[in-house]
Amino acid sequence: MKNFDNGTLENEVIKQDVIVSNKDKIASDVDVIDVTESEMIQSFIDSIEGGSIHGWAYAPARPDKRLMIQAFSGNELLGETVAENYRHDLLVAGKGDGKHAFELKIKSPSSKDIDSEQFSIMLIEADTGRAINDVPLLLNYPESISFEFHGLQWGHLQGELRGAVLDSDHLGFNLFDSNGQVIGLSGAVKKDSGLYAFNIPVPKMLCDGQLHALTISLLGEHQAEATYVDVFPSIITPWEHLTSSAKELNYSVLSRTSGYRYDSFQRQIQANSENPDLVKNIMIAHEIMVEGYEGRKEYPVLSLPAVKSPDVTIVIPVHNKFSLTYHSLASLILAYNEATYEVIVVDDCSTDKTIELSELVNNVRVITNEHNLGFLRNCNKAVKEASGKYVVMLNNDTEVTSGWLDEMIGTFNRFEGVGMVGSKLIYPDGKLQEAGGIVWGNGQPWNLGNQGNSQAPEWNYVRQVDYLSGASLMVPRNVWEEVGGFSDEFAPAYYEDTDLAFKIRDHGYKTVYAPYSVVVHFEGMSNGRDESQGVKKNQVINAPKFRAKWVDSYMANGQPSFANVPFHKDRGVAYRVLMIDYAVPRPDHDAGSYAAIQEIRMLQANGFKVSFVSENMAHMGKYTDSLQKMGVECFYAPFQSSVSQVLESRGNEFDVVYITRYDVAERHLPAVKQFTSAKVLFNNADLHFLRELRAALASKQKDLSGPLSTRDRELALMRQVDAILSYNPTEHAVIMSHNLQADNLHICPWVLDGRGHKTPYEARSGIAFLGGYRHVPNVEAVEFFVEKVMPLLRKRLPGVAFHIYGSSIPASFEKYASDDVILEGFVENLDDVFESARVMVAPLLSGAGIKGKVLEAMSAGIPQVLTPVAAEATGLSHGVSAMIVEAPQAWVEAIAELYENEHRWKQVSDNALSLARNNFGFNSGVKGMAKALASIEIYPPSSRKPLVSV
Repeated sequence: MKNFDNGTLENEVIKQDVIVSNKDKIASDVDVIDVTESEMIQSFIDSIEGGSIHGWAYAPARPDKRLMIQAFSGNELLGETVAENYRHDLLVAGKGDGKHAFELKIKSPSSKDIDSEQFSIMLIEADTGRAINDVPLLLNYPESISFEFHGLQWGHLQGELRGAVLDSDHLGFNLFDSNGQVIGLSGAVKKDSGLYAFNIPVPKMLCDGQLHALTISLLGEHQAEATYVDVFPSIITPWEHLTSSAKELNYSVLSRTSGYRYDSFQRQIQANSENPDLVKNIMIAHEIMVEGYEGRKEYPVLSLPAVKSPDVTIVIPVHNKFSLTYHSLASLILAYNEATYEVIVVDDCSTDKTIELSELVNNVRVITNEHNLGFLRNCNKAVKEASGKYVVMLNNDTEVTSGWLDEMIGTFNRFEGVGMVGSKLIYPDGKLQEAGGIVWGNGQPWNLGNQGNSQAPEWNYVRQVDYLSGASLMVPRNVWEEVGGFSDEFAPAYYEDTDLAFKIRDHGYKTVYAPYSVVVHFEGMSNGRDESQGVKKNQVINAPKFRAKWVDSYMANGQPSFANVPFHKDRGVAYRVLMIDYAVPRPDHDAGSYAAIQEIRMLQANGFKVSFVSENMAHMGKYTDSLQKMGVECFYAPFQSSVSQVLESRGNEFDVVYITRYDVAERHLPAVKQFTSAKVLFNNADLHFLRELRAALASKQKDLSGPLSTRDRELALMRQVDAILSYNPTEHAVIMSHNLQADNLHICPWVLDGRGHKTPYEARSGIAFLGGYRHVPNVEAVEFFVEKVMPLLRKRLPGVAFHIYGSSIPASFEKYASDDVILEGFVENLDDVFESARVMVAPLLSGAGIKGKVLEAMSAGIPQVLTPVAAEATGLSHGVSAMIVEAPQAWVEAIAELYENEHRWKQVSDNALSLARNNFGFNSGVKGMAKALASIEIYPPSSRKPLVSV
């Protein structure tokens, strides 16, 4: 990290005949400097502010020329820029196309004249050397103003500004990137005389995990600037909240120690630490990665893995450029993947060191052509020799990263009917090269996200796309054979990958972008960039072939424009929904999170693209990753700062806003109404006032003003939305009795997988309760069971332990810990509970909604003993699919009946599992959600193929 204090200057125009107070004044005050018409330049200086000179310059004889303007003090160059900014007033005044304005940033002279407080500036047009101001601009030298940077915190750059000449209450800043472009505004607040504090939100375009220089320039009468150089993170959540994600792909880089290569190296060493030969091979590959391919003269021998039955066949067509090929193969060795692979390199008549490939890289399969076939035919030829279930086309000018194969395979496993998956391609500098592609209605293809922030949320969720780059794409070998591979009509290269994507969709499959499969692409290194010569010329030749072939498929894709991208970059969607909740779902922590995940899937299956925003705007590591891999666009800081900002900037995209919990809806419904025209679907999660009322009555409270106040607010909120989802029919009756409306009330489907269990009765022991203990009814349930039931149970079933599972166990439970009361705490995998406990209990005395813990146990077929509150809305029946009791002694007898009687245990287990499979399947859930959507006039289309299939 480095700080540069460049203290610039206090600018004051002392004498300049062409300066006028009206900044819009154009033609009448033009200063014509040049005497010959062919060299004449018209120009005007509008103002000097914020350390920059604002004006315009135009050459009538060269109306399309963008003039380079340079600022000199004597012979010292203090700044330069191109006059290329658009101003409408210039267009109206006849100054070409109006793109002739400039903003020229001035740095301080390297030396100061001790006899003067000012220095002079002349502005010169670089091509002709002509001055565009006939009178020098006189500017004051900078005063003593200094910046002190404290560093980055929560996506903000913090620090202080000191200067004895500063006296206003607030200061303003311009923010500049390393190219001198203004990328934002900010300010500082006065703390003391001459001392100001700033807390600057980092411009989101810099928040990509890369090294950047951010320059802060003081606005107003006094001028100063400083530059802060650092790595600006794309995730600002403190590391202590992300430690559970440390083993997930690329999370170790958040410690700000390294990048993708370090992550790969770390994974490989951990996986192969006991194999010295493999470790040596990995270390060589890592060294090759660090050194790069350019100028390489030494090629240590590498070894690819030897695999008999690989999951994947990687095909790399090459023609010369061996250093690139060698670099790419080294990256395959370094990148950690669970998937096994083989590599087939097709040598298309190379004349360089490529002919020695088999000697330098072990276990690579090389196919050498006698005649040049070109990229397309090389790929088709190699696939015929493939033995993997999947085939991957990989350019030789690439560097792969850990998980790139696993993430593509994971996408096939996660979604049905996928026929092609492609990687996220980034440039070597970390900028985005391609996040899938779109073919517009005129047949023009766009690589989406090009030159953008590769970590920006809009490019980091799985989605269906029109095409995927052949630089890194995966196709199941059976699908490749079904569609006939690359079409020979596009030989030797270009448009073959786009055509393949369209063929695969034409056969009924989906083509999907997988952003967590990251590949660095040294674009243009294989075939160059000149479209007029070499293989690259086929890009122009093949374009009309592609358009004529697939016009029926793309003609409805809209007109090319950046404004249209948000509405056309997601294929297979009919509607767009924004989900708002208090936090990112963490399904291994609470039932509400599990429900949210299933509701997302049901909305997707009904034709929706789902976007998600939480009130705390936090990226929650693997949980946010999981949503994005599901195909959910997530909004989080530093890219968005609040729910309101999301609604204001993106609200016009949404057909529906889905809000969970009444207090969340209460806070954000006004902004939803202000910034969108979307229908509002409200999920109450549970009826808050009913839960509060039951808790108050259970504890014999006399003052019910709190629950009654909640009732009034909750019911008033429900009268403002378009439809209400609730899990519990009892709650429907309560809501309807107060609001006197039933047609907008719907049961929110709950989805269970009905997975059953493996562990038999005799191998199980103990009883268990599962819950999250930030939820008060769960705390009350444990207290009731330990204090009222356990003393009786110890007599009836001595030695049988009560296991307390779940997150956020309170310190007050420590007094219960004993040989038969075991505080287990958070469990990452629910099977650890459901495959060990003989009986599950849910002794809830209060609460509302539906109880996810009860449904999960039902799905696993584990017999349960419940209170009536816990059994509510589940469909479980006493003595048939569960035991439902209230009094402590009844609890003991019910537990004993299931615990001691294997026949009864199996009977209740089978009935519960049958209920889960018959009443809570995904297909019936999708239909239930469709019914609620129909009530707000949203109807699932039958012609689209959504990412999530029914």
